[in-house]
Amino acid sequence: MSVSLDRHWEAATVRPNRLQLRVLRVAQEICTPANLALCLVVALAWLALVGWTGAGQTGWQARLCADLDLQPRACALLPGASS
Repeated sequence: MSVSLDRHWEAATVRPNRLQLRVLRVAQEICTPANLALCLVVALAWLALVGWTGAGQTGWQARLCADLDLQPRACALLPGASS
């Protein structure tokens, strides 16, 4: 059972119910090439931002790993990071 390009069911012995058709229609409307391209660009930009700002000894990842509470010493350099 498959959907053709003109949205007709081919060789279907059992017709899909309304919920299945509605889910398929919503998935087709959401997964347009424009929406997928936008999601890809946003994901790549987010990964680039995280990689750029979190790199190095003074990045947010190093500060987060130093201490998990929000005290000023959490923003200091790691003791072993300078060597």
